[in-house]
Formats: sequence, C-alpha cells, structure tokens
Amino acid sequence: MSLVLNQGTRPVGLEIKTFGFGSDADVVVLGDYEISFADFLSAAKYVLTNTDLMPNDPRIRFVMEVQLMTIGQGYNPGGQRFVTNS
Repeated sequence: MSLVLNQGTRPVGLEIKTFGFGSDADVVVLGDYEISFADFLSAAKYVLTNTDLMPNDPRIRFVMEVQLMTIGQGYNPGGQRFVTNS
C-alpha cells in the first residue's frame, strides 16, 4: 500500500511507500527513488533544524503530532504500530 502525496507536491501524484522495518527492507520509496531509512531520518532532521522557526511554522505542528503518537494494536495478530490521536 502506498500514500499519494497531493497537498502541494509537484508533480502531483508522487507516491511514498514502505515495506516494513527491522530487516533488509529498511527503505522508504519516494516515487522512483529508494532511500535508506537512515537517509530518511537525516532528511527529516535537516528539514526540522536547518532554519529558525517562524510564526505558524508547520514544523511545530509536525513535531507536536509525532510527540502525541502512541503505540497501539497493529494490523497483524499480535503486532503493534504507531497510532495518531488527532
């Protein structure tokens, strides 16, 4: 399953998907690109820390939403996943 990004992304319809983590599948697929999860984390850290925060900065909402996530029931029997409460 993938997520189609369409909230200002160009070109419209860029897809992101993952295949699971904790094995050789630690890869995030962005369109035609496969990036390691380590590089994905580096990109996220760069976006969050590279410039000063501005009023109504969307990065604040992102960090707050991640902080509110909890671990809940997964899709597979006995599995767990992060769930959002918003």
